[in-house]
Amino acid sequence: MKFSRNTLPAIVSAQYKEKMINYVSRIKRAEMFEDGKMSSYMKIDFLDGTTGLWVSKEGQSDFVHYCESFAGKRPCPHLGCALAISEIAAGKIERFALPKDPDELQTFISSIPSSEFEDVSEAFDIPGTSEEEEPAVTPVTPAPATSAPSPAPISSSKPKRDWKGGWTEVEKYLLSQGIDRRLFVRIRDKRKSVCDLVAPTPMSIDPVAPATPYQGKMLERALRHIVMGKSLLLIGDKGSGKDTLVNTIAWILGYPLYLQTGHKGYTSETIVGENMPTGNGLEVAFKYTAYATCVMNGGLVHFAELNMLMPDATSIFHSVYDDNKQLSTPLGTVPCHKEHLFIASINVGDHYGGVKALNAALKDRLAVLHLPYTADFKFLIESKTGLSDRHVLQWLEDIKNQIDLLYATEGAGDEARTVRGYIDAATYLKEFGINDQTKIEAIEDFVINKCEDREERFAIRNQLRMSVWKSLPKTKEEEEYENGAA
Repeated sequence: MKFSRNTLPAIVSAQYKEKMINYVSRIKRAEMFEDGKMSSYMKIDFLDGTTGLWVSKEGQSDFVHYCESFAGKRPCPHLGCALAISEIAAGKIERFALPKDPDELQTFISSIPSSEFEDVSEAFDIPGTSEEEEPAVTPVTPAPATSAPSPAPISSSKPKRDWKGGWTEVEKYLLSQGIDRRLFVRIRDKRKSVCDLVAPTPMSIDPVAPATPYQGKMLERALRHIVMGKSLLLIGDKGSGKDTLVNTIAWILGYPLYLQTGHKGYTSETIVGENMPTGNGLEVAFKYTAYATCVMNGGLVHFAELNMLMPDATSIFHSVYDDNKQLSTPLGTVPCHKEHLFIASINVGDHYGGVKALNAALKDRLAVLHLPYTADFKFLIESKTGLSDRHVLQWLEDIKNQIDLLYATEGAGDEARTVRGYIDAATYLKEFGINDQTKIEAIEDFVINKCEDREERFAIRNQLRMSVWKSLPKTKEEEEYENGAA
């Protein structure tokens, strides 16, 4: 190998202490006796796929590394990172060693038993990837319910869940979404805390990876708010991915998930729970809702259609999400769990009846995110359904765009602006084949016919005939209408 003295100024190490998280993916360390003397090795894996090895033995400290920049005597961020890591570890790199090619470097690294290395990434604030995943802890079996439950139905035994289980998959997904590496550390720490402090209950859903995790920058914004301790309000039209975003957050952070849906019959008391028959004669007992169970035991509660609640009912949330962090229940006031996360969602659109304006005091306690309409429609349909025919995917997107255009220009067809409808249509086509008849059936039954208003259905069909689907036949109902039938 070629050796050169380390002549980089001390300021380089200081600079890379702050930004090495943007270059380094994992750090492993090994110490062993060789020929009666202690040798130390620090293996540094970089995000660009290259590797370096800091070797300290026999009074000499070298950093062995190969990349095209270093080999070409151009600026190399890997050297700066290695200097920063060595300084944090109370060491000093005296020489840089350049192998003749990457294979020579790998041969040198493989000469050290891999079993001797241990992951020390966390000591350098690097969110290291777990290489082995252990099985999840079996959910806690709750104690039998009684007719007089305590104010907080918290399990007396909450074994810690292993936060590393599934973290490799989570990390790959976060990297694919361009999540800032500095945020990784806080996401990792949040996941550790959730897994340490929150156990599943019979009302919760275990966090699992969605078939198609959320795609888009709103994920990073939501995670930033959450690690700051804020709960969220998601606002968006159907198809904007509110449910997917919630499920993705639960998976990333390891939250047991609770679901509750708002309706106008709720009061501030029944949002928390109500007396229910026990099955023992006329005896009743108070049963907590999913929302209250989540507040007291920890977890993520998705409170959907929050604007269906009457305005006075939402006052129950105020003391939970201000500095008091207390929930008032018919059995007394109880503290909010440290790892409770509230995500409310509301739909927008003229066709949603019975919705109320949200209480300003509640909105003031939440971070409010307006989710954009589905950004990559074809990717979403393909990943959700497995339909891969490029022509059909483009045809579905063209239909969607025309219905969106009709709604934007004439205010018609809002009920047909349903991403779920297109997913169902694509599934139908994949299942029964793609031909003129199945295309008509899929779009009519899952998209156009969602509009109850007859004239809106006719307007959609006419819009499609004039643009992307000239062969769409007229229905008997259309012909009768054009001929003057009522």
